[in-house]
Amino acid sequence: MKQFNKLFFLLVATFLASNISAQERYLEEVFSSVNVESDITYATNIEVLTGSPLPKELKMDVYTPVGDEETNRPVVVYFHTGSFLPAIINGQVTGTKTDSTVAEICRRLARQGYVAISATYRAGWNPTALGADGQDVRTGTLLNAAYRGIQDARALIRFLRKDIAEGSNQFGVDAERITLWGQGTGGYISYGAAYLDNFSELDLDKFYDQNLELYVDSSLVGGVYGENNAIINIGNHPGYSSEFKLAVNIGGALGDTSWIDGTVNEPPTIGFHMASDPFAPYVDGAVIVPTTGDFVVNVSGTRRVTQMANDNGSNAVFQVANDDLNDPINALNKVYQTLPGQGGLTLSTDNMFPFVTNGPASGYWEWWDFPTLAATVDFINSLRPPAAAIDAVALDSTSRILNPNMSKEQAMRYIDTIMAYFNPRAYLALNLTTSTKEILSAETVELTVGPNPVSDVAFIRTAPDKPMKSVALYHMNGKMMRGIMNVNSSTFELHRQNLPPGIYILQAEFEEGVVAKKLVFN
Repeated sequence: MKQFNKLFFLLVATFLASNISAQERYLEEVFSSVNVESDITYATNIEVLTGSPLPKELKMDVYTPVGDEETNRPVVVYFHTGSFLPAIINGQVTGTKTDSTVAEICRRLARQGYVAISATYRAGWNPTALGADGQDVRTGTLLNAAYRGIQDARALIRFLRKDIAEGSNQFGVDAERITLWGQGTGGYISYGAAYLDNFSELDLDKFYDQNLELYVDSSLVGGVYGENNAIINIGNHPGYSSEFKLAVNIGGALGDTSWIDGTVNEPPTIGFHMASDPFAPYVDGAVIVPTTGDFVVNVSGTRRVTQMANDNGSNAVFQVANDDLNDPINALNKVYQTLPGQGGLTLSTDNMFPFVTNGPASGYWEWWDFPTLAATVDFINSLRPPAAAIDAVALDSTSRILNPNMSKEQAMRYIDTIMAYFNPRAYLALNLTTSTKEILSAETVELTVGPNPVSDVAFIRTAPDKPMKSVALYHMNGKMMRGIMNVNSSTFELHRQNLPPGIYILQAEFEEGVVAKKLVFN
């Protein structure tokens, strides 16, 4: 597998080098510097970190490209890792909205023309509970922490839409092009916000305690969207939509695959995961407490979730997203492997990128430096009794067990891969061709499509000197059904496959702009 890692990093370098000359917004970095507005409050809600419910201002940092004239930009909301506990105290070196990986990816996104938002969310659960009720306490408090995180994500989306509706739009974002991106613990939030859309979906055996009561009590915490006031929930920005167009995760997992139902409001998902991550299952398995190894709850990881999203059509937007990184994925799609405690299946599937190692591994995209870590630990220790002091050397050592070659250079290689895989797919899912391109007439590029109505295949042709860059097909409800990058040809065959009868909109992108044409599938 070491040879595989070298192969895909080489492919990433080749992909980036071959495309950088184009300098196209959202696909490459087109801005040189980034402005960061820090600690903006997007909501206030009740946190239980200290055991007693207390109001907490939820903060976000906003990254925007310096010198950008666009005022209607796609936005990526990024949720950090941290096990729903403060950094360092959680037994990890990470867990803040300014973690190295978070800041690096947000800066890259801003240099590509996005608005990137790194946000906090409510923390607080009891991972060390023991005794007869220890299992219930661990499971119940973690599920409630994840539930609150999902509410917070939706509150932030509503905050952005409210800001636009009130005429400010102070960050220059497009409410119809919102992405939720979660890393580690944040992956539970982005997945949950994508698929948990009804409280009744929690009515599963594993979400009941020993007394046959649901771990999550809506009378205490409110509904899944968090718009209503409850004992420990403040309904922030009610009346605005919480929907978003794309979910991305680096690690993390989904509470249950029964939440995936393939409805039109479920966004497509792009997933990244280390196949041998011991903390979050790659397929199906247990969430464990990182510091103790104790069981918490069974969930489903990126491999399983992506497969189901592919099967029910949610990821059809990516069906033919052509790029060099498809080659290693297609190879792993054929490699069958049995993972301990998770059963067997092929290592990968379309629309996710697995990172395969020779043994247990986690977070190779993360890095830190010891002097900063030691200074942070010293500050935290100054606020704690001596008996609870944290050993910075020990923390650094344990954090390297699953990331033994930790360095900025290694992390950058992994982030290069993540961005190269994300960029063309987000370009399709968010329909970014129309955000900066001129709308052209079909006659300008001599576009013809036939037959129309379509039975099986639509043959698309343009003038020889007007090659198509990409092709996309949209349902009349606005959902993208097909997306093809790097067409680079004046002819293309669009295969219907399993699309139902109806009226669709074909969108072809050219160097000069975009052409839209109605298609009827009979």
